[in-house]
Amino acid sequence: LRSTSATSFNNEPINFSAPTLSPPSYSRTTHLPAGPIEVIDPSYNLALGSLALGAIFGIPGSPLKSKLSAFLAGIPLTLFGLFLAFQTTTLRFTLDDENFSLVRSGGDSTGENVVVGGENVWAYNTFVNYDLFPSRSFPILVYFKETQTPEEFWNVGPGEQANSEEAIAKGAVPGQVHFFPAIANTEDLIKGFEEHGCANIE
Repeated sequence: LRSTSATSFNNEPINFSAPTLSPPSYSRTTHLPAGPIEVIDPSYNLALGSLALGAIFGIPGSPLKSKLSAFLAGIPLTLFGLFLAFQTTTLRFTLDDENFSLVRSGGDSTGENVVVGGENVWAYNTFVNYDLFPSRSFPILVYFKETQTPEEFWNVGPGEQANSEEAIAKGAVPGQVHFFPAIANTEDLIKGFEEHGCANIE
């Protein structure tokens, strides 16, 4: 805004100057994509499998259906299958030149990790292991371990066992453990890890 002036009773100018307004400053750390981004195709196999098992234990006429099986298996598996279908629709695994990320289907950030905080973005050079459970031919969970997360969080949840003295003695490398349901094409995901040189314990 410009300064304006007026004349006082004794003919001396009076200056009126509006203060300069600026937005408050703050800093925020973000991870920008490095190079082209590869989006791993979603896979509904896990969701469909859970829904199928839920139906087997719960649909009328099924030899496995009973009040007990419907309550203990049918309903939980059906709800879990619906949850997985929602996750598969709304989340994506992405790979760029430097990082592996979990993002929303539109490419937006998923926010902070619910367990240890921080963005769901991990540099390949911090990986110490990765795999699929129970096997690569029958993937249910995507597993990886990294050292990017501050060490104080490494023993949270399953990390306590994965970083135990017994595990280290058997060849494990200390780090933060992550598990995600296999809601993407796991063959492409593992191929991406291999191509980007992610460390892996055979």
